[in-house]
Amino acid sequence: MKDNLALTRTTATLVAVIVILGALAGLGWVREPTTTTITRTATLAAETRIITQTISTVSVSTVVSVSTTTATPAPPTPIKIRLASIAFPSYMLFLQLIIQEKRFDLKHGLDVTWVPQPTIPGFYATINTGEADGIPGGGPIVFQRMYLEGSKLVITNTLVPLSAVYIVTTKPDINSFRDLVGKKLAVDVGAAEFMILKAYGASVGIDVERDVTIVPSAYPVARGRLLGGEVDAAVLVEPHIALARAENQQVRVAVNLNDLWTSLTGQPFAVYLVTALSEDFVKKNPDAPRRLVEMFREVEDFITRNPVEADEILARGMNIPKGVMLYGILSESVRYKIMPAWTDETRSVIEKMFEIAKAAGAVPDVPGPQIIYTP
Repeated sequence: MKDNLALTRTTATLVAVIVILGALAGLGWVREPTTTTITRTATLAAETRIITQTISTVSVSTVVSVSTTTATPAPPTPIKIRLASIAFPSYMLFLQLIIQEKRFDLKHGLDVTWVPQPTIPGFYATINTGEADGIPGGGPIVFQRMYLEGSKLVITNTLVPLSAVYIVTTKPDINSFRDLVGKKLAVDVGAAEFMILKAYGASVGIDVERDVTIVPSAYPVARGRLLGGEVDAAVLVEPHIALARAENQQVRVAVNLNDLWTSLTGQPFAVYLVTALSEDFVKKNPDAPRRLVEMFREVEDFITRNPVEADEILARGMNIPKGVMLYGILSESVRYKIMPAWTDETRSVIEKMFEIAKAAGAVPDVPGPQIIYTP
C-alpha cells in the first residue's frame, strides 16, 4: 500500500511538472534552442540605421548581439540665410529656381530665404540695408567700389567665369575685337566687362570710348537694341543670347571676353560674378561660406548632368519656351565656376581684376586683403 502511495505521489509530481512546463512553453518561456537572423530598419533622432541582429534563445535566457551597423549621418543644423536675387532672367535667378526646386540648400546645411529685387541697384543695396545677408552673383568691381565706400562685406566665392560673357552680333564683318572700331556697341558700362574692354583696348592701341560708339545698356536693353538694329554688337550673357537667337537666327558669338583677359594678363580665367556676404553674418556663422560653396557646386553639377531637367525648371520659372535654355547649356554658354575665394589661385585673379579696374579709372583704389574672406 505504501509502495502504491509513493508511486502515486511520484506520478502526480511528474504530471504536475509536465503541466507546468507545458504552460511555460505555451507562454513562450521555454523553447527549443534556435538561431534567428532579423534585419530591420530603425529611424532614431534623424539617423537611419540598418541593423542585422543574431538572436539565440536557450531555455529562458535571450542573448542579442549586433553584428553589423551602418549609419547615414544626419545633415548639419541648417543656417538660416537671406540671399538677394533678381526678379528677371539672370544667373542669379537660375540659382534661385534650381535651389528652390531641388532644395539643395537643406542638403548642405542651409535654409535660404530669397529676397528678389526688380532692379540691379536694389539688388546690390540689400546688403547695406540689411534686407539680405548675401548677394550671390554680383560683379567683383561693383563690390570693390562698395567696399571702398564703406560697405561691410566679404567676397566668399566665384560664381560665373568671364568666359560666360560674349560680344554678340548679326554683322558678318565683326569677328574680332578690332572689328568693333567705328561700330556701335551696347554694353553695361558699370560692369566688369566694360572695364576689361577698356583695359584690353588700351593694350592694343584702341581707345574704346573714342574709337567705338558706346551705347550704355543693361542686358535686356542691349538685347533689344541688337535685335532692333540700333547697334552693331552687344555684350551679352545667357539667357539673353539664347533669347536673341530665338528671334533671329543670325545672332552669333563674335568674341569671348575671357580670351581678351588671358591675352591681357596671362591668367587662364577671370570672374564675371562672385558672391559676397555681410561681415557680421559671417562672424556669426563661420561655416556658412563653406556650405554655400558646396550648395552652388551642386547647382553647377546638376545643370551639367541634367540639362533637360534644368531647362524645364528654368523655362517654367522664367516663363520662357522649353529648349531656349537647353541651347545655352549644351553650347556651354551657360557656365558656372564655383571656387572658394580664399585659395591662392582665385585670390590672385580677383586681386588682378581690382588692379586693372583702378588702372582703367573705374574705381579710385584697390581694397585691402580683408575684402576676400579667409576661413
